Amino acid sequence: MNQRHPALQPAKQPAGETRTVSELSTEILRKTTALLLSGPRPHATEQLDLYDQIFARLMPQVAVEALAELSAALGTIERAPYATARLLASHADVRVAAPMLAKAAVLSDRDLADFIKTSSQPQLVAVASRKAIGEPLTELLIARGYPAVRMALVQNLTARFSEDGYRSLFKAAERDEDLAEKLGQRADLPAKLSRAFVAAASDVARARFIKAAPPATKATLQATPTRAANAAIRATWDYTQIKGEIAVLNRTGKLGDAAVNRFAATNDYPAVIAALALLSDVSIETIECLMDDDRIGDLLIACKASRLSWATTSMILRGRPGCARISNEDFEESHKRFDKLVLSEAQLKVRGLKPT
Repeated sequence: MNQRHPALQPAKQPAGETRTVSELSTEILRKTTALLLSGPRPHATEQLDLYDQIFARLMPQVAVEALAELSAALGTIERAPYATARLLASHADVRVAAPMLAKAAVLSDRDLADFIKTSSQPQLVAVASRKAIGEPLTELLIARGYPAVRMALVQNLTARFSEDGYRSLFKAAERDEDLAEKLGQRADLPAKLSRAFVAAASDVARARFIKAAPPATKATLQATPTRAANAAIRATWDYTQIKGEIAVLNRTGKLGDAAVNRFAATNDYPAVIAALALLSDVSIETIECLMDDDRIGDLLIACKASRLSWATTSMILRGRPGCARISNEDFEESHKRFDKLVLSEAQLKVRGLKPT
């Protein structure tokens, strides 16, 4: 005669006491969980499948509190029954789903990507707290657009972000002072994005970001000109006369790389901007905005579309009024990007650039 394992047998009921199916199922669920946690760890797929079958029969019969206990327990082990882990992770109640989403090692990145696309904000916060969560998943989480999820990611110092991911976080932090402060505490921030953020952020966000930054980078960030300061410099420029002079050079065939090079060499940036605007066929207002630190990529497109050489383009990059000095690393990266640009492609793209 087959006999069930003692751990799976419900305790004897006192005489006259009636127990519900839910109570009996909860007791068996807890004993089965204890057996899984305390006994030899099951490694064979067949053993884990057996636990899956048991849990699948019991879970619909127990209360949410019991499922939350099960989720918390299974989240602590490396090899939990896979089907059970997925069921718990997809549960609508965050008390049940969160332990699996935050800790379960058995869930793959593909599983987590599926949950990210369909889960609500509380569940996504749990995923954002996972240890060593990688770039593809952090990008998906950021794309969902929830402030609490962005904050959880930024505070998770083991989370890894792509440059695009950081760019999205910085954009959100321009108007979110709390997020700006938490971003400033991270040691893995790309330097060029940090400088661009300081230039573009609101005064409060900028101040809190710099205050939270490591001491070694504070001086550099404090010296970074703000977008408002750059705009103030540009507000003093008068294009009335220079536009006429640029138009004459263009009609006589003398407006080209050499002429722009002379303007840049003498720091005559109103002339540089007016020349680029005419050569690339966009507005002066657009070219003005490309002089900001966070628009360098677009400035490269405008220079390529204007048929400028790298020598002239590099002079423009390094001499931009009111802008932080471009680092050697960023300068070399810009050179590579400029060389890869195709003239016809740049001329097409430049028409889509807008002032900000």
